Amino acid sequence: EVKALANELNAKQLEQSGNYFINVIHYGANRGASYARNTGYNYSIADWILFLDDDVIPDDNILDAYIGGIKRFPDAKVLAGMTTLPEATNTWTTMLRVCNVGYFYGVSKLRRHPPWAVTANLLVRGSRFNPTIQFKECYPKTGGGEDIDLVYQYKAFYPTSGLLATAAVPEAIVKHPWWNGGNLCYKQIRGWAWGDSMCILEWPSKTFMTFPNWIEHVTFIILPLAIYTKQPVTGLAVGSVVIVFEHLIKMSRYLPAALKQCEGDSIFYQLYVALGAGTVLSAQEITRVNAILRRFSLYSICRRVDWFDGQEPRIKLDIQFGSIIRFVLNVGITSIGFGSYWQEWLNQV
Repeated sequence: EVKALANELNAKQLEQSGNYFINVIHYGANRGASYARNTGYNYSIADWILFLDDDVIPDDNILDAYIGGIKRFPDAKVLAGMTTLPEATNTWTTMLRVCNVGYFYGVSKLRRHPPWAVTANLLVRGSRFNPTIQFKECYPKTGGGEDIDLVYQYKAFYPTSGLLATAAVPEAIVKHPWWNGGNLCYKQIRGWAWGDSMCILEWPSKTFMTFPNWIEHVTFIILPLAIYTKQPVTGLAVGSVVIVFEHLIKMSRYLPAALKQCEGDSIFYQLYVALGAGTVLSAQEITRVNAILRRFSLYSICRRVDWFDGQEPRIKLDIQFGSIIRFVLNVGITSIGFGSYWQEWLNQV
C-alpha cells in the first residue's frame, strides 16, 4: 500500500516537475526498527534526516520549524521535535497520563537542550557527516532504547559540542496516537524497558548505582533466602508484603497527579488510578530484572540509566536516597518475616 502510494506520487512529480522525491524500500520481512532506519539513514545524502513514526500525523509546518531550529542552534546535531499525546480517553490512558510515562515525547517543551528524545519525531545530522553512527540491532525489533543510544552516539561523536549537541524545537509538532488504540498496552511498556536496559551495558558511564528496588529484593534476596531456609510459605508471605508496601508507596507518589487528572471523580477512583499508574513503572522494573536474568548480566543489578545524562543530579540523588529508604523497609519486613529462622539459628550458635 505504501509502495503503491509512493509510486503514484512519484508519477505525478515526474509529470509536473521532472523530479523524483519518494523512494520506498520494501524487504518483504520484518527486520526490525533499527535495520529499517539504518537503511534510510545510510541511503540518504542529505545534510539532515528526519525520523518520524509511521503512526504520527506531522504538522503542516514541521519542516519550516526544523529549518528555524537549525538556524537558531548551529552547533546542534540532534533536534528534538514535539510529539503530542492525546488527552486521556479512558481509565488506562488516564493512568498513563498520571505516571507521566510519555515525558520524553514532550521533552522539547520542557528542556532547551534535552538529554535525548524519541525517534517518533527527531531530526539528526546526515550520515555522510558521521557515518559510524548507526542504530544498533541489539535493541528490540519493535523499538525501545535505540533512540537513547542514538542520541548518546551523537554526543560522543561530537564531544566539543557538549550540552549544545542537542536542541529542542517545540514548534516541530507531530500528533501521536495512544498505543494499542488506548487499550491496555503493558506489552509496549515492557518492550521499552527491555530495550532501555541494554543502555546499561552499552553506556555504563551514563548509569549510577542504587540499593535494590522491590523486585530485585524479592528476586535476589527473599527468593534465595526462602530456598536456603526451606521456608517457601514464609518467602511467599514476605514477598507479598514487600510488593504491597511498594505499591502503596507508588500510589502515594502518584496520588497528587491522579487528584488533578481525575478532578470531580470519587476518591476511590482516584486511588485506583494512582495505584494503576504505579503498576506501569512496576512493569518496567520487572522487565529489567527479567532482562538481567536472561542476559546473565550481574553488572546490571541495582544499576540505573541516568535518563537526564547528568543534567539533573538532584533527581539522581533523590532516586538513590529513595532506594535507601525502601531497602531499609524491605530488609525490616524480611527480617521480621524470617524471625523464627533467625531465632533458631541464634539458639544453635
